[in-house]
Amino acid sequence: MIKNFRFRSGIGLGFAMLFIFNIGLLVAAVIATNHLLAACAIVLSCIQYYLHNRFGQNSGTIKNYPFKYLLKDVFSFIPQKITRLLFTSHKINSTLTEKERVLLARRLKNVGTAVVEDNLLNAHDPGFEYLQTHPAFMQLNPLNLRVEIGTTECHRPYSLSVFNFGAMDRDDLHKKGVHAVSQAANMCNCAVNPGAKGLTPELVRGGGDIIWQMSYNDIALRNPDRSFNETLIKSITGKPYVKMIEVKFHSDQGTAPQMALSEFAICSLIKKLRLWSGGKPVGIHLLNPGKEVIGLLGKSMVSSGICFDFISIEESRVRNFLLHKASEQRFFEAVFTAKSLVRNYGLQTKIIATGVIVTEYDILRLAALGADACFNAVGTLMADGLIKRQLASRVGSQSIRMANFHRNTTEATRALMQRCGYEKLSEADPADFFRRINALEVIPLSDIFCQTGREKYIAQYLHLN
Repeated sequence: MIKNFRFRSGIGLGFAMLFIFNIGLLVAAVIATNHLLAACAIVLSCIQYYLHNRFGQNSGTIKNYPFKYLLKDVFSFIPQKITRLLFTSHKINSTLTEKERVLLARRLKNVGTAVVEDNLLNAHDPGFEYLQTHPAFMQLNPLNLRVEIGTTECHRPYSLSVFNFGAMDRDDLHKKGVHAVSQAANMCNCAVNPGAKGLTPELVRGGGDIIWQMSYNDIALRNPDRSFNETLIKSITGKPYVKMIEVKFHSDQGTAPQMALSEFAICSLIKKLRLWSGGKPVGIHLLNPGKEVIGLLGKSMVSSGICFDFISIEESRVRNFLLHKASEQRFFEAVFTAKSLVRNYGLQTKIIATGVIVTEYDILRLAALGADACFNAVGTLMADGLIKRQLASRVGSQSIRMANFHRNTTEATRALMQRCGYEKLSEADPADFFRRINALEVIPLSDIFCQTGREKYIAQYLHLN
């Protein structure tokens, strides 16, 4: 207590002396009409205000409030036209927290990091999640983190990595960035899904395995009579670097497939694509679907006898962080519902989740909810600016940095599985994952998603990290 009192008294005495010195400097500048002394006094005042703000941040809420925005609030009386000149607007990322950005930067540089066992939020805030580790009495070595995509109707199944690059069409990536992602996928022996970007030359030259996304409404793939151009589709799907075909029935504005096409039209197209591609895995792409859509697809597969090789569920694109968290909850529900449907009907369909996946905790959480493999929204991460600045250093290091991120995250996933006693990714259990609902209540994810009947209502949460 005495040391703490002396320390705080010393800081207070230092601020008092700095204030007196600043006043004297300002008086001397006025008397001598010296503009340099006046400028020094102003700069010293700003420094003193900043230091006082830093030492006075005892509250956890204030600690997470950036000083530049606090300073902007202080000068809020100034007209907005002038503040635009004084305070440059910075793009605030709505999907990555500060801890996630630091972790991402370290893994890009191949710097060692600790294994992440939670979602990197404040442990006392609602929405904080963590994984309860329970090591087995024997040291288990997780198997190769790959999953085979393809049902019995698929003659050329593909061994897909559980962690891949995808959703490159979310943001306008430059050609060098697309080429770097494809090269990194080639180095790490994983796949890349370019989304609506298609088979660009930069993507093909990178050498990575490609998941081709085919849009049902793409006019370029149709004949003048609106029928599908079988010759063109055969030439695309027959490429050796195209490993799987993903059919997109919906537009970016909607979240549900166009069921007006009828169940027969959807299933027959899947059957034709499987034939035209020579037996490669064919699946369907859904953008944050509802339970009704997933249930209808399951009934369609059972009634028609045509089983999709995979169902790809992508997280919605949102900018606001609160909306992102609400969409993330629906994304988890869609993944869990799709997996439950596959298990209930006894189907061989695999579930692939695409979203903002940064840590090994994110991978295991999706695996516990039913995902067999994940695609990281690399477009969102590169648009954040952090990766883009790292990649701009040297052209040759672009793909290496992306490969570092993938390799380090995959190794951390294997290490986290060892801590939990998981030998396979499918052994991940939602009962091992816990979420803080409020200051006193912490419940497992199994109580949120694995209920019969209506879901447990979870209030929206806000964190300031």
